Amino acid sequence: MSYQSLAFIIYVAVVLLFYYKVGRKYQIYVLAAANLAFYAMAGIKYLPYLLTTIVATFLAGRKIDSIYKAADEKLKECTTPAEKKEVRNGAKMRAKRFLQLSLFVAIALLAVCKYTGFFMKNLNRVLGIAGIPQLEVFRMILPLGISFYTFMAISYVLDVYWKRYEAEKNFLTYAVFVSYFPHIVQGPIDRFNEFKPQIINGVALEYKNITFGAKLALWGFFKKLVIADRLGLFVDQAFGSWQDYDGIVLAFALAVYSIQIYADFSGCIDIVRGTSEMFGIELRQNFNHPYFSRTMAEFWRRWHISLQEWFKDYVYYPVSASAFNKNIKKKLKNKGMKRAEELFASCFPILVVWLVTGIWHGASWKFVAWGLFHASLLIGSNIFEPVFKKINETLHIDTENFGWHFWQMARTYFLCCVGRIFFRADGMRYALGIFVKVFTDTSLADIWNYTCESFGFIPQDVTLMVVSVIILLVVDILQEKMKLREVMAQQNLVFRWILIYACVFSIVLFGIYGPGYDAASFIYEQF
Repeated sequence: MSYQSLAFIIYVAVVLLFYYKVGRKYQIYVLAAANLAFYAMAGIKYLPYLLTTIVATFLAGRKIDSIYKAADEKLKECTTPAEKKEVRNGAKMRAKRFLQLSLFVAIALLAVCKYTGFFMKNLNRVLGIAGIPQLEVFRMILPLGISFYTFMAISYVLDVYWKRYEAEKNFLTYAVFVSYFPHIVQGPIDRFNEFKPQIINGVALEYKNITFGAKLALWGFFKKLVIADRLGLFVDQAFGSWQDYDGIVLAFALAVYSIQIYADFSGCIDIVRGTSEMFGIELRQNFNHPYFSRTMAEFWRRWHISLQEWFKDYVYYPVSASAFNKNIKKKLKNKGMKRAEELFASCFPILVVWLVTGIWHGASWKFVAWGLFHASLLIGSNIFEPVFKKINETLHIDTENFGWHFWQMARTYFLCCVGRIFFRADGMRYALGIFVKVFTDTSLADIWNYTCESFGFIPQDVTLMVVSVIILLVVDILQEKMKLREVMAQQNLVFRWILIYACVFSIVLFGIYGPGYDAASFIYEQF
């Protein structure tokens, strides 16, 4: 059941009716049933994978918590620091075993389901080179949302192990968190300690929750159906037959694709967060107008925020604090290589994070290349930051004016578009072919060789694309400056309803539907 389908809208309406009808005490049971039904409709065969991850991490959390509490009781009887240290270390070691077991189960399920085919294909290439008979490649089931719910379950058990909060005793509460149907497919990747307080006591029916949530979801539908899917007509045509087009067309397609994927993914998140808001549950923000970023580091603080924060908390910091990282830093320090020590301390964790980020996005070398590309940009920024600063000072460049800021935003957008080559291409070989064509076979004059009909369009399609992108830009600028929904709520009734009806009619009239349209094709659902 796709988030932008009529079936999903009806499903949410029915669940909302029961949710507020049963009373606050029983709302959690309605959510549990709704989550189970939503996931079952995607495929009963997926349920065992989800339930295994939930049960394994829940039980591990309970066991880790009980070990720590038992140790706390023993500490009351200790009389010397040495005894206390022994108790703490012993508890940590026992807890770590259960942590490792639960992580193995969760990560193994993700790895087997998502990466078996990739591993087998690459193994067969090696076997073929060695003249050894190749193995049969079989396709594993890829459970809906496994990349997202696995990360939420991992964060929970790690937080319990690190004593950020106590383990949950109520299995139903934890299961509702992991399987919550609005966020299970595409995120955002929420945290249990933020989610739990919003569901344990239920939620009163409030006009603001319903109206504000509906408005956010409506804007998400507009971004997906009117902007992203219409831009996708051009992007799919250009990349589907990329050998037939000049480099300038592919370069323009990359620029358009960057807007498409933003409208698509952020549109889905708006639908998700708006739907959840109607249930009185606020989910994490996942986008903060990333194309207004002036550096790549800032871009990744604004794009897919919940994923970047997850990697920061559960990969970047642990790698930074790892024994390997500390040993290398110590060796560099002993050799008097202070600058090298500083760079390694900041750059090595970045390399690990982006390698894992690339692999998380998909079982393909193109995603590995995409991750390493962004790692190189961030690492290069760290290395050359003093050089750039010195150049600006030498040339007396005013870095605090609009012109400079605009240049920085344009540069960041350009680098994002380059990275999208790996993201959008059908494989690594195609990505390299597109990359070469864009940077060696591009002439502005070539653009005049094409008309709307070259891509199967009529002029009205282009007009709609341009107008819709302008609307997206204007709304993003307004959202940067104000809380737009709150400001709308303060306007007179006629003005508010004109905007709402305009959005609804735009979706109905200009949304992409009809033959060949796949209502289940949010770009990020594949991850």
